[in-house]
Amino acid sequence: MPFPSHLALDRRTFVKSAVGAAGLWVLSDPLLQRAIAAVPGAADVTFGQGVACGQVDQTAATLWTQLGGLTTPSRLTVEVATDPGFGNVIARSEALADPAAAGTARVRLGGGALRPGERYWYRFETADGESSPVGTLKTALPPDSTEPVRVAFFACQDFLSGNYAAHRDLAQQDVDLVVCLGDYIYEDAFFENAIRQVPETPDGTVRTYDEYTNQYRTYHADEHLQAVRASAPLISIWDDHEVEDNYAADLPGGNSKKRGARPIPFAERRINGYRAFFDAMPVIRDAITPDKTHGATRYGQVDLLALDTRQFRTNQVCNPGDTFIGLCGDLSTTRRKSSTLLGNAQRDWLVDRLRTSTAPWKLIANQVMAMSLDLAPGYPLNTDAWDGYAYERALLCDAIAKYGVKDVAFFTGDIHTFFAGSVTRTGRHKSVWVDGFGKSGAPVATELVVGSITSQGIADRFATTESTRNAAGKVLDPLIRGANPHLRYSNSAYKGYGLAEARTDGLRVDFRAVREPRRADSGVFSLASFEIPRGQATVNQIAAGQTARPSRTLRISQAEATQAIQEFTASH
Repeated sequence: MPFPSHLALDRRTFVKSAVGAAGLWVLSDPLLQRAIAAVPGAADVTFGQGVACGQVDQTAATLWTQLGGLTTPSRLTVEVATDPGFGNVIARSEALADPAAAGTARVRLGGGALRPGERYWYRFETADGESSPVGTLKTALPPDSTEPVRVAFFACQDFLSGNYAAHRDLAQQDVDLVVCLGDYIYEDAFFENAIRQVPETPDGTVRTYDEYTNQYRTYHADEHLQAVRASAPLISIWDDHEVEDNYAADLPGGNSKKRGARPIPFAERRINGYRAFFDAMPVIRDAITPDKTHGATRYGQVDLLALDTRQFRTNQVCNPGDTFIGLCGDLSTTRRKSSTLLGNAQRDWLVDRLRTSTAPWKLIANQVMAMSLDLAPGYPLNTDAWDGYAYERALLCDAIAKYGVKDVAFFTGDIHTFFAGSVTRTGRHKSVWVDGFGKSGAPVATELVVGSITSQGIADRFATTESTRNAAGKVLDPLIRGANPHLRYSNSAYKGYGLAEARTDGLRVDFRAVREPRRADSGVFSLASFEIPRGQATVNQIAAGQTARPSRTLRISQAEATQAIQEFTASH
């Protein structure tokens, strides 16, 4: 019997349709079952990039893998079990891998097979019996659950700069969710003294779809990053380096026209970067808004709100050339009212979600610092962050205060430095007067900023070992905190990630630090721990880890330290 006209798809169209179907679990339509059976099973391929899981809720999840050596659309078998040995397989399905999507395959599990708050294991298999690595996931806890929720968050994992000892440690943690806060890949070589390699391109930077895809393949070949992706559901938001440093919506960053750059329009480059990002992540793109990354995930006591502070923003205030801002003279209210980091639609969604959320904890996955980072009180260093969009920050904080929203915490990356403190409408301490905005008022949220996984920071400009970075930090961090009294904690010497545990009585956050990020076997330790009591917007440090004692005192003048901070904020 021939297919009805509305199902008469060629094989390539069918593959794309099936992979993109948000409800794909069991192909109950006999005609569709017959169509998928006609697609050949995958054979003579490899699983070199591992597996991953995303878009998890109480009864569904999206599973992902990527095949090497794939030349035609091919079928994979997916198994889900309640044990790691697959002695109790509860469901089988099929996924379709397509070379046009960089050999990736994804399938949405649902249909009642998964139960809330339960752990499962999954794998993909080829027609010739090859099996992928095994991944595991825990479905979301129901909203009325009082069980603690553990979330790991990281950012800025430049492949060239170091090894992924932080990911080796993260993969060993028992967490419910892993959140990447942006800069999952780097499109260019921004840091000196590389110890690893990425694929070469004609002008040293990635611009085409294939180049972005090869960059993700290189990152995902790392065994420790693979282990993280296989260990828990992943929520990944992009910042700028997934496309281009410091770009703003449809405006390129200052590095776009570097000497020797190929004449590829920025609009095309952004399309390539976005497409490769979605191919590399365990997500099914929304059919109506395919480039949407912001949204909310309810997981027991936690409402995790993921932002997109890159796609909808206006150009950076005082920084059209992507250079150091420093003592920017144009900080008037009029200028800033026209600036947006989120865009009106996303900001309205965020305010409404915060206002109506019934979750005890509202955790905002956020790319760039919400707290101010000043060179001197009231004078921001970096308008590529919320400081450049201060009017919108004031609107958001005023809405949080107006609606009485409690227990909001920003989780942030980007700046390659550990910070902890409180968020106010001006981003600053109540003692700092900011022209056009008045006093900052009471804190309405907290912010925990993680150091990078490997990307170099301020202290790396002076030192290359743990002890000398600590010596540099003893000069840099007091200078930073002195200009930013709203910061309760600052550490520029270490790289690492964050672990948060949301409980009924409070939020605990641990900063995990890597001693020598250039070494794959580096030790990882607890750098500092914080407690945020329910109902309060203050961060209390409760423990400090063992750090290396400086081997010598570095002679860094305040002028040198200030210049290093300025240059870093302009170039990172």
